[in-house]
Amino acid sequence: MSTSPQHTVRVGDNLDVLATLTEPFDLIYLDPPYNTGGRVVQAYTDRFDDWTGFMAPRLVHLPRLLTEAGIVIASIDDREVHHLRVLLDDLLGAHNHVGTIVWDGSTINANHLLSVSHDYLVIYAKDLAAIKATGTRWRQERPDASTMLEAADSAWRAGHGNADEAQKRFRAWLLPRRAVLPRGLTEYDRIDENGSLYRVSDPGAPSEQASRSFRPLQHPVTGRDCPVPKRGWRMNDASMDRMLEEGRIEFGPDHTTQPKLKRMLKDNSTAVPRSVFRQEREGARHLARVEGAADFPFPKDVHVLARWFDTVAASDARILDPFLGSGTTLEVAMSLNASDGGARSVTGIALDEGSIIEDVLLPRIRHCEQNYQEPVTMSREAPRSPTVVA
Repeated sequence: MSTSPQHTVRVGDNLDVLATLTEPFDLIYLDPPYNTGGRVVQAYTDRFDDWTGFMAPRLVHLPRLLTEAGIVIASIDDREVHHLRVLLDDLLGAHNHVGTIVWDGSTINANHLLSVSHDYLVIYAKDLAAIKATGTRWRQERPDASTMLEAADSAWRAGHGNADEAQKRFRAWLLPRRAVLPRGLTEYDRIDENGSLYRVSDPGAPSEQASRSFRPLQHPVTGRDCPVPKRGWRMNDASMDRMLEEGRIEFGPDHTTQPKLKRMLKDNSTAVPRSVFRQEREGARHLARVEGAADFPFPKDVHVLARWFDTVAASDARILDPFLGSGTTLEVAMSLNASDGGARSVTGIALDEGSIIEDVLLPRIRHCEQNYQEPVTMSREAPRSPTVVA
């Protein structure tokens, strides 16, 4: 019988609590004060005369709290992103800066000169070179690819398993969408006898490729040899045999046509994450649906964080959130665990000011425990040095 992941919330000042932590974490998510100068909740304002002075003694714990393959993701906006980068460069090394993600949340802004709709996700690694040396590759689902696969599946069902009819229906669906879908995706416009959506590609080996084959392929109907690419096939004999067995080589009407390689969209439905993405903000609307939760301005989006947590960390990741706020990180970990059977665990640090614990965090914890059946243990630290966070 499997044990549910254990989540822990420590109520207190993160300046004090961080110093007591000893276990390393695979992912540290930071959602620090943005220093907006405005009021976050009635009890306090998000205003710092020395934001760097506030953050530095907290961030100093990051290096020792990261595993060797650990990742830091920090949410921030234009006000303090430059100061945050300097702090993290000093602590983790500029060479370990993976990149800065721009999230366009497209909210209405009241500024007169420029409507600022973006935030940043600043990403660092404990040891970027070591992560690259392992061959790790980050991938994310391509939403447009999922849409096309669903359309192809619908066409296959409507065509009653007839490949020609399914392909005709799919291309009719695709035609008005070619102008808006990425060109690389619209090339996938064929459906085979198994209902798989694919495109064909050149089978010839590039000039610099070492391993290749010059073995002729026999046409399945005429039994005669098909033309071999001038530089040979881009796969060796073993790979060619496997592709033939899997039906991933498409022959022409007869042996005079050179065979093509079939590239299945289902095998190419993920991509390396892009540094800019657009997704409407849903955090406040989502939190409003949590029974008993009070208003909390600008809670982080579950789907946005889930997208990046899932990208950079394993399904059994230990996650630290020193600025727990409304508890989004807890819900993200639980929702991901529910979707993939993972065992992510969260240690969060929550500041008990402005009734956030009672009015926002506790209702959300109850909501998550009820929906995901993963327990959260809370402990309260002795107050030492009161601070203000967003």
